[in-house]
Amino acid sequence: MTALPGLSALEGFRPQLIALDIDDTLLPHSGIVPHEAVEAIARVKDLGIEVVASTGRSLGTTAPVCRAAGIERWAVCSNGAMLATLDPEEVVETIAFDPSELLLAIRERVPDGLYAVEDVTGLFRTNKAFAHSALTEGIREVGFDALLSEPVIRVVVRSDSHLDAGLGHLASDLGLHSVVFGVAEVAWMDIGPQGVSKATMLQRLCDRLGIDPAATLAIGDSMNDIGMLQWAGRGVLMGHAEEHMHEHADLITGVEPGIGVAQALNALDL
Repeated sequence: MTALPGLSALEGFRPQLIALDIDDTLLPHSGIVPHEAVEAIARVKDLGIEVVASTGRSLGTTAPVCRAAGIERWAVCSNGAMLATLDPEEVVETIAFDPSELLLAIRERVPDGLYAVEDVTGLFRTNKAFAHSALTEGIREVGFDALLSEPVIRVVVRSDSHLDAGLGHLASDLGLHSVVFGVAEVAWMDIGPQGVSKATMLQRLCDRLGIDPAATLAIGDSMNDIGMLQWAGRGVLMGHAEEHMHEHADLITGVEPGIGVAQALNALDL
């Protein structure tokens, strides 16, 4: 496989750490990591480069993808609110907050919403059952008040009645924490600790490992990747990303998840 012409700027750059978003970056909708990506990851790992998953997923749904891709040591999960090891699968560090005031304020605006929280162990509780997703597994249904009882690393809000307007307006209205939002089958918001992004925990991991952020490469495709793309020594954007994302990256790779990752890694002059 040859690299795309736009990736020629990676020649001569040798990162010490590579951070990979999972969904629509490493992993296509088929749920199978392409063999090209697995081979490219193995190649850079053999050269002593640390490869890290950096994802909005919880640890429970991150670890199986990492195993399939050959990422064996570290994962930044929950949009930067959790750092975990993969073998053994253990939480190392989290950034938590008290969700009570936030949840009560949003419920005033969205009284019929589905609310879920992720605790510091990576487990989810929700006031209304919903199907498991790439976000999480092992969801436990509880009363709304039980969601307020302990620190969390994430709040998720879903609403069937906001498909037209979405929930993005609440981010500015309520001065929320770090927020990713959108509309698919339902309107949704994913809310993390104030000022925390994937870059936050990647920096803490680099501090642990003694790695200069200038010697890092990050690959992503969406809003929750902006922080790490700007933070990394080289930020690579997937080719299918929306045009407004282009300003946040140094380079653009191919459009196919996994294949684009392989193109970027193979463009490194190692």
